[in-house]
Amino acid sequence: MRLLNNQHRFHVLRAGRLLPIMAACILIPASGQPAEAQSPRAKITILPESTVVRVEGICVPNRIWSFRKSYANAMDLGNRIAKLTLADAEGKDVPVRKLAPGEFESEMAASRFRYEVNLAPPQRAGDAAFVSWLGTNQGLLMLGDLLPAFSDSPVFLKNGSRDSMRVVKPMESRITVGFSLPENWTALSVERRTSQGEFEISDLGRAVFAVGRGLRISTKQIGVMSFSLIDGGDWPFNDREALDLAEKILRAHEEIFGAMPSDRAELIMMPFPVTVTPEKWSAETRGSTVTLLLGRQPSKAAAMAQLSVPLAHELFHLWVPNGLALEGDYAWFYEGFTIYEAARVAVRLQLLTFQDFLNGIGRAYDAYRAGPQSERSLVEASELRWTNGETVVYQKAMLIAFLYDLRLRLQTHSKHSLDNVYRALFAGHHSNDRPNDPKQEDRSRDGSLAALGILNEASGMQSFAQSFIERPVVLNLEAELAPFGLTVERFGSRTRVSVTNQPNRRQRDLLHELGYNDEARSSERKRSFKNQVRR
Repeated sequence: MRLLNNQHRFHVLRAGRLLPIMAACILIPASGQPAEAQSPRAKITILPESTVVRVEGICVPNRIWSFRKSYANAMDLGNRIAKLTLADAEGKDVPVRKLAPGEFESEMAASRFRYEVNLAPPQRAGDAAFVSWLGTNQGLLMLGDLLPAFSDSPVFLKNGSRDSMRVVKPMESRITVGFSLPENWTALSVERRTSQGEFEISDLGRAVFAVGRGLRISTKQIGVMSFSLIDGGDWPFNDREALDLAEKILRAHEEIFGAMPSDRAELIMMPFPVTVTPEKWSAETRGSTVTLLLGRQPSKAAAMAQLSVPLAHELFHLWVPNGLALEGDYAWFYEGFTIYEAARVAVRLQLLTFQDFLNGIGRAYDAYRAGPQSERSLVEASELRWTNGETVVYQKAMLIAFLYDLRLRLQTHSKHSLDNVYRALFAGHHSNDRPNDPKQEDRSRDGSLAALGILNEASGMQSFAQSFIERPVVLNLEAELAPFGLTVERFGSRTRVSVTNQPNRRQRDLLHELGYNDEARSSERKRSFKNQVRR
């Protein structure tokens, strides 16, 4: 959450659709039977005392072998693939040539494969939340960048994406994945485990595994959801305290949406694989898995505060976008608007003070002003967020969400808010209720259109989305916040947002709904006055 902690950004893999992965019946043959007769299986072996994994399997015959080249800001992933060998269903070698890093073509269709992947931790510490890596004692394995995509179709780039992988339609098939691990290592995941100790995978793009020695797992039933914490770190707080915090946040999110997003989810929490400063963190949510890497804070209070900020945001992603049957890159909503909404939840749960929240607004405005003043709308910037739309998608969209919520609350006397937008979106597009039917019109599944439609439904807000989201706009935060009893002051390059000295009754009532506390503000003023007297 760059707004409230600018040490690192987080990203989300949208319900497995951002970078589609098609795994065509991967399996390990137990006999000489043809590949087509086998049940889907895969085997990943972690080589002892190494950052290398060996992947072997069998699939329906293919000639094109394509691996993920990049994800978010992690580049050159194709260079990790080495020693690819192929064979046909009878085990006869099939020659293969390398077209580019992570791109291979065989002379004829092959169904058996074997290769190695070097999973040395990424140079940028924050990228370790987004891609597979192995350290000395533990690591993360993400099947989306370990297993290949298969297609004989031409290569093309998804507009605005840095991933040069072939964009192919995922095959609807279940895949069973097994692991061969070093002594005393375990592999843990929210994915369903078979009686043979393997894992059944329905979506490779979502599958994340924590591997290593000394991993701890604890599970708690939270409503209809079975929630697990997989912990590989040594923190000032214990696992029960982390699990209780996650429950508190999940129940607050459930109140907004009116339901849990799924029947099971997990939080994988680990230290960074490289040395970082204590305050740094990086996180991502894929499907029903939240991955969170943390620096080690020396005190329990600081560590719990550090944990609460990304957790409030990332757990929200279990609903939006990962619980929605929507497509397209509508990150302006599921990132920017959600940064605001998650921060509001943090204030409601007293994980942040109201002034902390306003300070975050000021930092977002500073980041927005320091970035290039894009002539693109939020919708257009979302399609280019990995190139030059990032500041708009995160900081500017968060500020616009704040303005929308303020206007809607003021017009409806706080009877409606942005909470209602999220509830309506989830109710109308929940993936469990609306399966991804390929016959359904693409327009009805477009995330931007769906979010804009609900934002426009609110009384008196019909022109807001057009003015602030669909069209380019330069924000003047001081002018926009003045009607709501908030002032914006500039101190050099820094912005401070605060409540005016004498808000009127309607403004005060509105700010109370957002967490403003007159008594807390009075105490803060008294402390400030005493400090000035001492000087």
